Amino acid sequence: MIRLDDGRCIIGFDDGYQLGKTANFVFDNGVHVLGSAEPTLKEHSLLYDGEYFKVGEGRAAITEDKVSDDMAKLRTMAGIAMELRREGLCKAEIVIVVGLPFSNYGRDKLKLTDYYNRQNILDFSYEGEDYSVTISKVIVCPQCYSAIASRLGNMKGDYLVVDIGSKTTDVVYVQNGFPVESKSITIEKAMVKWIKEIQRDMLVQTGKDIPEHEVMKVLLKEESHLPIVYVELINGMMREKIGSLELELAERGYDMDYTNLIYVGGGALIARDHAGKYRSHTAYDCDLCANAKGYEFLAGQMIGKKVG
Repeated sequence: MIRLDDGRCIIGFDDGYQLGKTANFVFDNGVHVLGSAEPTLKEHSLLYDGEYFKVGEGRAAITEDKVSDDMAKLRTMAGIAMELRREGLCKAEIVIVVGLPFSNYGRDKLKLTDYYNRQNILDFSYEGEDYSVTISKVIVCPQCYSAIASRLGNMKGDYLVVDIGSKTTDVVYVQNGFPVESKSITIEKAMVKWIKEIQRDMLVQTGKDIPEHEVMKVLLKEESHLPIVYVELINGMMREKIGSLELELAERGYDMDYTNLIYVGGGALIARDHAGKYRSHTAYDCDLCANAKGYEFLAGQMIGKKVG
């Protein structure tokens, strides 16, 4: 969160299909409707418009868009509450900054702006604390580009910035510090699809239905009780996925032999440990909050406050 001189706060929110991310917090994107029944535990609970919700437990199903219901708004409120609580605030006027896949930005920007502008005064409770928020401005930024926006001036030469998300992979081509839109794309390959394919292949090879969260534990090198042979199989399958992605980039005309690669965001954690033959000129920015921080940086630039 960035405090502006006029008293407003800039809050960036990266509403992923697996995780919600602010500049300082990461949480699961699942939203469960509890109705009028008060939850037993305050953790992850949100009260809005007379209804209780659990925000941040499990993963929500992937949908065509995020503006057809209130789920994205509820996740945004949870993220706002976390950032305000960190600053000791319960009432604020904010600039909310959100993102879209690079290739969808021009098409869907107005739709997403309208979604957040429909109700700009939000009174709600999160984990038992009351918040009153006025949204004074909505800014929409392109994903992936936002993650590296603060360092574009230092990027001399050709770079391919790759943001492997849950639903899509954004690829931004940068030449001497300037994004080249005509050479930037969004690919319909990403983590959720890959994990489902790994689960399917594991079922075929082992006869076991491995839960999604157990696959993720292996990929993120977290403690897992799966047999070592299963771990090796899962890691081998993911190496094939990353290799296939890089092969597709080469087939789309990017010269992978000399172009610098930068993986950003949560996908960088996976790519770092399962990288292919281009590792020698590949960097990994594994900050899960990179896009959310970039949203705030760009918003600060737009509003006229330099963000260091």
